Amino acid sequence: MTNLIGEKYLIVYADDDPDDLELVTDAFRNFTSNVRVEVFFDGVSALSYLKNLSSLDDTPCLIILDINMPRMDGKECLKKIRETESLIHVPVVLFTTSVSERDKEFASRYKAGFISKPLSASQMELITQKLVEHCTDDIRKLISK
Repeated sequence: MTNLIGEKYLIVYADDDPDDLELVTDAFRNFTSNVRVEVFFDGVSALSYLKNLSSLDDTPCLIILDINMPRMDGKECLKKIRETESLIHVPVVLFTTSVSERDKEFASRYKAGFISKPLSASQMELITQKLVEHCTDDIRKLISK
């Protein structure tokens, strides 16, 4: 269950591109004031953070993973998230430059969303809305403007 601590819902975002991390973080900041985005540069760091959350910590309302990252890519991280009891039902989106049908099928097989990264910053508002659509209905209503 997602906890509301300090009136901010937790989103975990893993991507090795600092520009993409900043773009998404800024987009959420502009989209809503009641989410906190925790960023990680690879799947290993993100997974370690997620697995070490205690029952007193926020459970993420959304996990966003780039596919191509060092140490552990987004696909492997997604597999491990789906093997972790406390994370099984957390919505996950693969957010990537890939447009591969195989990558889309992989995301579907592991019950994750798949969104291709925008070509420009001007598309981020629409992309942010699409990311939020993967949250549960209750959370989506609370974090949408």
